[in-house]
Amino acid sequence: MSNRILIVTGLSGAGRTSALKILEDFGFEAIDNIPFFFLQNIIELKIKKNLAVGIDIRSRDFDAKKIISFINKKKDIDISVVFFDCDNQKLINRYDESRRLHPLKLDLPMEDIIDRERHWLEPLKKISEYYIDTTDLTFNLLRKKIRALFQKNIKIKPTVRIISFGYKNGLPREADFVFDMRFLKNPFYVRKLKKLDGRNPEIIKFVKNQALFIFFFDNIKLLVEKILDGFNEEAKDYITIAFGCTGGVHRSVVSSECFYSFLKKNKEIEVFIDHRDLKI
Repeated sequence: MSNRILIVTGLSGAGRTSALKILEDFGFEAIDNIPFFFLQNIIELKIKKNLAVGIDIRSRDFDAKKIISFINKKKDIDISVVFFDCDNQKLINRYDESRRLHPLKLDLPMEDIIDRERHWLEPLKKISEYYIDTTDLTFNLLRKKIRALFQKNIKIKPTVRIISFGYKNGLPREADFVFDMRFLKNPFYVRKLKKLDGRNPEIIKFVKNQALFIFFFDNIKLLVEKILDGFNEEAKDYITIAFGCTGGVHRSVVSSECFYSFLKKNKEIEVFIDHRDLKI
């Protein structure tokens, strides 16, 4: 069987370079930012490892349509496109924090530069077999996701990430399942509970003592156990489950913590939790 080749591309600042380093750790031969005219020569080399090739708008002679045409001609090679995406505002924040210039270096507002790059990369995004949105992914979470996708030759525990979030701040785009907890009574409207969060015993008691909460969790436990069995059979090793409420402070936090405690009892999976909108 021939070695696997990944064309790793996407928006600048979306994690493509980090992904190449991770893939290298997992046994891939990683090559970054090569001119398009070198791509064919590199792919046809008799490299005995899986190959990850980084290409983006910095690459000399970059042309998405030419790259797609080249890929389409290689019917005899196991070649896939991995596309890294990220929310515009998150990209802007990353550039501000790192104090780095965008590689396009255009005399335009940053959001316009990102939108232009997004337009140029759109054809590659459309044909990508793997799409990874890094808006809410830390490096460790990115590593786990890449491992689940591309390190299939070893047995690893399925990873379940649980997120609490507030709808007023938007949906977590990486979530596989989203449960809306706004059907529960909101502690925000109880004066003595308003300023507490879902880790406080008073809030936990308020939420968990509701009959609808008990009914919901009795059923979701059965549902998710069956879903995890199905994902395991289909070799999907990374699942994200999100619980949302209005602000991401009360009901979603209690729900996600309760579900986290339930899943932690299962020694066949790895589970961790992230309170996206809770100020810690």
